[in-house]
Amino acid sequence: MGREAEGHAVWRGQSGAVKAYLESDGIILRGEVRTKLPRAGLMGWRVEGEDLCLRSDGAPLVLTLGAKEAAAWVKALEKPVPSLAAKLGVSATARAWGVGGPRPEELAVALAGCEASRPEAAAVIVAVLTGPGDLDAALAAGQESGLRVWCVHGKGKGAAVPDATVRAAFRAAGWMDIKASAVSAEFTATLYRPPV
Repeated sequence: MGREAEGHAVWRGQSGAVKAYLESDGIILRGEVRTKLPRAGLMGWRVEGEDLCLRSDGAPLVLTLGAKEAAAWVKALEKPVPSLAAKLGVSATARAWGVGGPRPEELAVALAGCEASRPEAAAVIVAVLTGPGDLDAALAAGQESGLRVWCVHGKGKGAAVPDATVRAAFRAAGWMDIKASAVSAEFTATLYRPPV
């Protein structure tokens, strides 16, 4: 979905200027009204004049974004949320070669029926990083195969292999991060392309 806009929000007795983000997993409001509204709880979206009106877990949200932007948000909200497999670009015809640590359940479900039996049969590498050895293995697998690498790692300060560590290692080897995707509440993924 990936939309963002500045506007005014009215939510649960609060009102104020916000920067609003529409992500695949929900709406995030930052500014004078701060909240995160999960996608599963959003319903009844519509445009009323300059406003995007909807409900989240039974409570009304009014975002004044302008008629054109509100209509674009409604159109984005009406699109089905892509599956994790679709976000990662894996399917029965574009298989993934898995390396690294144990997979989060959401990733295991996404890769079911989409795994390659060897790197030569894969379109992409999916590496789960649960320790420094997994990071080294992910980079080595990418360098040997020439394939793009999805690095799946924990979120936040407590992550076994933090995002900054992954980025530093891949960029030092000439790789570039080109896409990111949420995997679960605890894990995120970043796609790296090999040096050109």
